[in-house]
Amino acid sequence: MKPSIIVTVLATALSLGTIDVLASDGALSKKEFTKVMRTELSKGEPGAAAIISKEGEVLFKKAIGRGNLELNVPLKAKSVFKIGSLTKQFTAAAIMILHERGKLSIHDDIHQYVPDFPTQGHIVTIEHLLTHTSGIANFTEDLALLYKEAPAPATLDEILARFAQHPMKFQPGDSVAYSNTGYVLLGKIIEVASGQQYAEFLEEHIFHKLGMHNSHYAGRKIIKNHVSGYDLEGDDYVNAHHLDTIWPHGSGALSSNVSDMSTWYHALANGQLISKASYQKMTAPATLNDGSVSPYGYGIWTSTLGDYQIVTHNGAINGFKSDALYVPEEALYVAVLSNNTNVVPEVMSRRLAAKALGLNVPSFKEVVLDEAQIKAFIGQYQMQNGAHYQVMWNAEGVFLDRGYGYSEAMFAMSSDSFFFEDSNTYIKFTANGEQYLLNEYANFSSTPIVGHQE
Repeated sequence: MKPSIIVTVLATALSLGTIDVLASDGALSKKEFTKVMRTELSKGEPGAAAIISKEGEVLFKKAIGRGNLELNVPLKAKSVFKIGSLTKQFTAAAIMILHERGKLSIHDDIHQYVPDFPTQGHIVTIEHLLTHTSGIANFTEDLALLYKEAPAPATLDEILARFAQHPMKFQPGDSVAYSNTGYVLLGKIIEVASGQQYAEFLEEHIFHKLGMHNSHYAGRKIIKNHVSGYDLEGDDYVNAHHLDTIWPHGSGALSSNVSDMSTWYHALANGQLISKASYQKMTAPATLNDGSVSPYGYGIWTSTLGDYQIVTHNGAINGFKSDALYVPEEALYVAVLSNNTNVVPEVMSRRLAAKALGLNVPSFKEVVLDEAQIKAFIGQYQMQNGAHYQVMWNAEGVFLDRGYGYSEAMFAMSSDSFFFEDSNTYIKFTANGEQYLLNEYANFSSTPIVGHQE
């Protein structure tokens, strides 16, 4: 979705006390946050809800768009969405609750709980499932299963028997491969170890305990304030394909709203559900057999935003997309939940967080440059990381080729800077004698990757 971007932005980075400043000037901060959302959303289309909170205190909460197109119902901040793979952090926390209670160990062989699931002679532990290092295949890569079988109801044991037909990809611990199947297996392990259904366990030990009254294992029940999910086909929105909730199960079957998601993560990070030690395990990168490190912990990725470390995850399920991040240094949480698969929640969540942190956020608003201005930037660039970039221009616009076999359209937002559609990466050109330097900024970092024009 090409942005129709905001005009006014914070021009410079603020001090480390920025969040307190923004929180005390609510009118200013809410206006800036709303502009970020309006960059990507339209009132007449399926949209999104967002929340920003610090230490549990809500700084901003808003929804833009339609919750149901047929009935012309607007989205509200309290609207409930399917959250897709954000479910995984709940599943991981449930495992840690059982680990702390001695009902299981993360180092257990999964065959103690799912004895019939084939692992081709390998020992696969619960921790392997949590970190996507098990080598077990990912059922969502089987498109025939997704479109022909997954719309129909089944039992958990029946779908696990179906998933068992997929061969393993590698020896456990040798590599990382995202596996929804692994998290469905974790859902089954929770049931065996606790003696409760997955949905019942989460309701009793997480949702009810934290007062998360808008969070549910979706299933077929009626959920108050739950919105409809949509896909864009051509120029028109259509209802999302049906997927029976049993198939994603512990990998992606939950629904929630932004307020509950904020409550959830602050509680998780502050030791209200599991110990600080268990939380540290969840957020610690996994170490592979060869000693290399994966950025994935237990249901959570580790990444950066500017110079801050963050923990994050996104989600996508039929008709819905989501993204959430937490900045431990500032106890800042941002979540974006959408009922429109044409929306990119990661773009909004990171721009919202960057503004709350006082990072430099460019306008991302397209402007028109004349031919002479554009021609100055055309050419090859030798990047400091060894890559070769090429800036090209033709009748269709300006493009950047990073050497991946395809070029990406760039849109001017000033006389010397360009942005990309559905991305927080941007390019700024600076004079270097008679030539130019290409400065590529990603994730609002203050330090670009620099390339010299050849």
